[in-house]
Amino acid sequence: MKLVLLGAGIRTPLLVSGLIRRQESLPLTEVVLYDADPRRLETMGRFVGHLADRWGARFKVTYAHDFREAARGAAFIFSAIRVGQEEGRIRDEEIALKHGVLGQETTGPGGFAMALRTIPVMLDYARVIREVAPQAWLINFTNPSGLITQALTTYSPVRAIGICDAPTAMKRSVAAFLGVPADQVYLEYFGLNHLGWIRRVLVDGEDRMPHILAHYEELAARYPEWGLFEPDLVRMYGLLPNEYLYYFYYREKAVANILASGGSRGQQVLSINRPLWASLAELVASGDMDAALRAYEQGINTRNATYMARESGRKVEEAAPAEDGTVFEGEGYEGLAMAVMTAAVQRRKATLILNVPNCGALDILRREDVVEVTSLLDEHGARPLAQDPVPPQVSPLITAVKAYERLTVQAAVEGSYQLAVQALATHPLVSSYSLARQLVDEYLVAHKPFLPQFA
Repeated sequence: MKLVLLGAGIRTPLLVSGLIRRQESLPLTEVVLYDADPRRLETMGRFVGHLADRWGARFKVTYAHDFREAARGAAFIFSAIRVGQEEGRIRDEEIALKHGVLGQETTGPGGFAMALRTIPVMLDYARVIREVAPQAWLINFTNPSGLITQALTTYSPVRAIGICDAPTAMKRSVAAFLGVPADQVYLEYFGLNHLGWIRRVLVDGEDRMPHILAHYEELAARYPEWGLFEPDLVRMYGLLPNEYLYYFYYREKAVANILASGGSRGQQVLSINRPLWASLAELVASGDMDAALRAYEQGINTRNATYMARESGRKVEEAAPAEDGTVFEGEGYEGLAMAVMTAAVQRRKATLILNVPNCGALDILRREDVVEVTSLLDEHGARPLAQDPVPPQVSPLITAVKAYERLTVQAAVEGSYQLAVQALATHPLVSSYSLARQLVDEYLVAHKPFLPQFA
């Protein structure tokens, strides 16, 4: 069984580590890396190949410079690309911040700009997949995940599922807080990607949400992501919010914190990734794989320690040296991707929070709208589980953001300036025609090489 990693980015070793931990249940024979950047592909291909041998992988790791050949006959394709690299992300964020609007890679104008240049590329890849691996599952983690998955399910016949590690992290922390294993917790989760809420937390059939709400201060003290939200806000809604809702509930605070920090998260990530890639390239080329592994672990440790620090105003101490192997022990997006593949291969049902077509799960949205909800997945695909009516306190935000998403996907596919402006004007973090037009104009100039459909 062949798996293709579309995008050999900095987190590729984490995914391969997860594959090796689960190789008893995943009969992989080959993992093929592909990336549009040949230098990064060479470095990561050799590095990950060494790690796979070192960690006892039963599958071979190769890398290919031609995607068509890489994808041919694949059973699964895992997508995590970044069109424009970190430099593109920085432009996305800085243009928005210049106008006093949130600059974040997936939410608001930043996610909009990233979607415009990413959707056509992903649809091109989907066409190749349909030709050379028509039965393959395309597991999408390319951001903004909900928008990309919406484009894939609307404009391509490939079997696409979107994943995000944020809801999985929410489940882990809630389970730990309740003192039970995560696999014994059932979350009723609903919304859109990076715009979702937990409505119920079931353990042995009992809803523990009232207990969590009553003791939210304790939850927030133990887990920083919950500390983003004031207890009064959480209790007012009666729902547990995804951490990305911080950008909506504390919009002005988030913008002010980013500006006060002296730079966007994109700049921060580039300052970590650029020297890390340079070190990896040098050490891998020289054959010093032990030093390359140490450099990698330290770089990932620093990234994790600084996550959402600028936006929330949280002070971050210099990251401590990583203990050997500890960065590979987590169960982030790689764990969710493994769960999807395992359920499909073993022909068994799994309950996961995924980005899938709505099919009536959320009563306020269209059937074809991609939503992020608790879903049932097996070898036939993923289906959203039935939900109660969307609570009225959050339905206006969901419908507004979904309207923005529909328009953004259509604008990206058709190359329509008018739809692009309309999409951004519809977004709750912009809500202005004149501001939307300025942002679109600047993004079209800044990313002209990546936006040929707008020529």
